[in-house]
Amino acid sequence: MKIRNSLASFGAAALLILGTFSGLESPAAAAGPDDAVSQSTSQDDGRTDTGSATAAPMAPADNAEQASSSSERGLARCWNGRVSGRDFYMTCSGNGYKVYLDCTNGRYKFNTVFYGTWNHRLTCPVGTSAVWGGSWQ
Repeated sequence: MKIRNSLASFGAAALLILGTFSGLESPAAAAGPDDAVSQSTSQDDGRTDTGSATAAPMAPADNAEQASSSSERGLARCWNGRVSGRDFYMTCSGNGYKVYLDCTNGRYKFNTVFYGTWNHRLTCPVGTSAVWGGSWQ
């Protein structure tokens, strides 16, 4: 029993070390204090995606479209847009779109390209509030 407990402790420590030094932590866990975080779930097959973004200006060529609280056509069809504190929620459907988040301290562009219908939760950094968001290309 003593050997088994020792092996279990050793295995847990090895996994912790491996995760720390190999970058196996999730992007959300790796996000810095000034980063925004995205959590998205596919309505098509249940896949999930997490990511982070730093504040960056958007060029006019980025073709940004605000999400609507109802529905809006553009780069992607996005609806159910709503703000709750640091979080902005929306659902989007399209082929080859990205999402962005406007916070009280700037705009955050996420580089993941989405295909299909996804529910997005975009979270502003601590100390800021969500203003709105949408899709971009």
